[in-house]
Amino acid sequence: MKKIVTLFSLAIVLVACNREDDTIQGPAAIQKASDAGVVHYLPEDLPGSILNLNESFGVSAKAAGPQLNYTYRAYAPPVTLSGGTIDLAAAAVFEVDDVVFVCWHRNDFGGGNTLGASIAAYKWSGIGQYTFMDRADFPNHDFHKMSAHKNLETGNIEVFVAGQRDKDNSGYLLSGHLGATVTRIDYDYINDEFWEPSFKELPLPGNAATDIVALAANYYVLCGNGTGGPNGGLYQIDRAMEYVKQADQNNISDGIALAVNPRTTNASEGDLYVLDRDGARHRIHKGQALNNGNFSSSSLVDHSDNNGGATITPIDYERGDLVWCQGVGTAPAAAQIAQSNGDSLIICVGSNGIFQAGGDATTGANTAGGIVTPTGTPNYGACTGGAFDAGLGVFYYAAGDDVWVLAMGEYANAAGPLVQTHDVIGRFVPPATTPGFAQFNVKDVNVHQSRNITMVSGDGGVYFVQRDKN
Repeated sequence: MKKIVTLFSLAIVLVACNREDDTIQGPAAIQKASDAGVVHYLPEDLPGSILNLNESFGVSAKAAGPQLNYTYRAYAPPVTLSGGTIDLAAAAVFEVDDVVFVCWHRNDFGGGNTLGASIAAYKWSGIGQYTFMDRADFPNHDFHKMSAHKNLETGNIEVFVAGQRDKDNSGYLLSGHLGATVTRIDYDYINDEFWEPSFKELPLPGNAATDIVALAANYYVLCGNGTGGPNGGLYQIDRAMEYVKQADQNNISDGIALAVNPRTTNASEGDLYVLDRDGARHRIHKGQALNNGNFSSSSLVDHSDNNGGATITPIDYERGDLVWCQGVGTAPAAAQIAQSNGDSLIICVGSNGIFQAGGDATTGANTAGGIVTPTGTPNYGACTGGAFDAGLGVFYYAAGDDVWVLAMGEYANAAGPLVQTHDVIGRFVPPATTPGFAQFNVKDVNVHQSRNITMVSGDGGVYFVQRDKN
């Protein structure tokens, strides 16, 4: 579920510092880690934070498709706060080189201002070996998604996390601020530790920041409230997190997820897709980051919505995702690489499963008018997130108790006529050697360095998997 804590009991301070160019800057946007209550641990303080595994399993390929084999390499149990009395659930993962960052949040909230979050770093140290490196806890925060960037000049990985913070604790003064924040803490990749003096935070309008991506030398942060309400927006911030450079609060309602088109992205420009919810209606918007670093919000218009296709029934606070799958469908090569081709964008809409955003799966033509249900694809369960394995041409469908492996365009074409796009190839099963957890609760999946897979399993911890060489 997309957990957003609504802080009803906290007062809203209606003070704003808006410049003429619509830049939003929050007073006291940069604080000390100690002011935020951040607690820093070392590996020796937290024994048992990772368990190395060596359990292989196979996925029975359909028809003429190749046999797929995987190995569970490691498992990270759930993080606990306050002396081990508060359990956290794994929320999101982001990898930079050989470092895997996982953010955690509290899963047992009952409304009000119950918060608690953490960021942990794990290091991929060779074939099948993962090591727990460091952890920083944020008792006044709630985290949802994350991103990171390696700074070669400083020797740090800048870790950005989208989420919320207790307003009474932060004291931020910003019009419309209901708790949404983007938080940064740097990771020293030479000494393998978080560096508390690097802590920075920027308040944003709205209840919660729900996603963050890097594009064209800036970061884009999405905000929403989890109920389809109007308190969301899209904000472009600089890496120094000094202010919001641009904001679009008119076109975005309840922001759910962001995705960057890898075909059109480089260091200075690219296309950005936004999934949001307006009441009961899910929408996809498309915008462009220009080569001067600015964002063309004028092009942030509806790309597709559920008025043109199958009905998507929303569930409040349910998590969703956007995943760019290169080469989805059987379109000709020219159409596959066309910038307007939308058939490679998969929408994960929780209990409604997955949908195909625009684009005709056969011709590659852009049908910018409706979310298209993949032909012949049943609902395999609530899809809260997923990942595309470009080296194999499959989509990993995170569905809580199950992780389905679906054939996408490249895999289906290579396997022959008996395998169609979106066919189920098989499913993952939990490792038998993980103590205390017989079931998955997988919320999201990431593919790293072609064959390494990280499965974020909520209150079931984190699974590190490697796809074997075929």
